[in-house]
Amino acid sequence: MDIKHIARPLAIKTLAADGLFSGYASVFGVVDHQNEVVAPQAFTRTLAGWRAAGRMPAMLWMHDPAQPIGLWLALQEDRKGLAVQGRLALRTQKGGEAYELLKMGALTGLSIGYRVVASKVDGKRKARMLTDLELFEISLVTFPANEAARVSEVKSPPILLGSQRRPKTDSDTTRAVVARLHEAARVLKHNPTHESTRRI
Repeated sequence: MDIKHIARPLAIKTLAADGLFSGYASVFGVVDHQNEVVAPQAFTRTLAGWRAAGRMPAMLWMHDPAQPIGLWLALQEDRKGLAVQGRLALRTQKGGEAYELLKMGALTGLSIGYRVVASKVDGKRKARMLTDLELFEISLVTFPANEAARVSEVKSPPILLGSQRRPKTDSDTTRAVVARLHEAARVLKHNPTHESTRRI
């Protein structure tokens, strides 16, 4: 089976603590470095097949089938392209690495693994137009082949209400330590032998 790949660049806004992100795995109407163009509705048939099976294409690291790094939660065609939402498996080695690289901006691409079912020649642009694709997987990759599709949103952790609190950050920890030091200094100034000065 001849499986091909089209890669797209990422654009990270923020990175959620739970690894949730969204964007575009493919953008319609853009000629890529392989001189191919994905046509609107090229994924309609294959997405219907995945829905009927109750499954999603794999989320892989660099197209390696031995290295899944998370799950795709939603795939949908819109006017722009193939919109995706996924979650990284942060407790796996590669999932955790992908999270850190995305956070740094060092990981720069999404890439689809597919088989061409139907295509035609776009004579005006002298490119091959892909009209029906069988989608197998979507990977995070280093080098994009196309400059259009992007991760548009990586959701921030929610602020928890009620008795729950938001996750602690390094800034929270620093402020807590500074507050304890100030309190210890105040107590020590008024009572050098106070017990609390020995608990920092």
